[in-house]
Amino acid sequence: NKTDSMAVRKILLLSTSTIHGSEYLQYASSEIKSFLTESNVQTVLFIPYALHNHNAYFEKVKKALLKMGFKTSSIHHACNPLSAVDKAEAIFIGGGNTFRLLKELYDKNLLDIIKKRVLEDCIPYIGSSAGNS
Repeated sequence: NKTDSMAVRKILLLSTSTIHGSEYLQYASSEIKSFLTESNVQTVLFIPYALHNHNAYFEKVKKALLKMGFKTSSIHHACNPLSAVDKAEAIFIGGGNTFRLLKELYDKNLLDIIKKRVLEDCIPYIGSSAGNS
C-alpha cells in the first residue's frame, strides 16, 4: 500500500452552501479562499451531479468561486471525466440529492479516482451537504 499514513489530507466539509439571507457560499468564503490559497489552487473542478440541472448549478458555483479569485471547470463539460479528476488541482462536490450524486459517480466510475486524488495525492477537497458523503 503506497498510502502514507502521515499524509496531510486537505478536506473542507460544509454542512450547507447557503445560509438565509446570504449568497451562495458567502458565509464560508474566507475559509474557502484560505483553504485553496494555501495549496496554490487556481482552478477548482466542480462535480454537479447532486442536482438535475448541471449547467445552472455550475454557473452558480463558478460565479461564487470567481468572487473569491478562483477559476472553475465542471466535470460534466469534460470529454474525459476520469482525466479531469486526475488533472484537477482541487475538487468541489456540491449538495443536492445524495442518491443522485452517488449514482452518477458510480455510473461514471469516478469514486476510485476521486478517493485516490483526495486521500493519496492530497489535493484539496471541498464538499457541501450531499458532497460530504
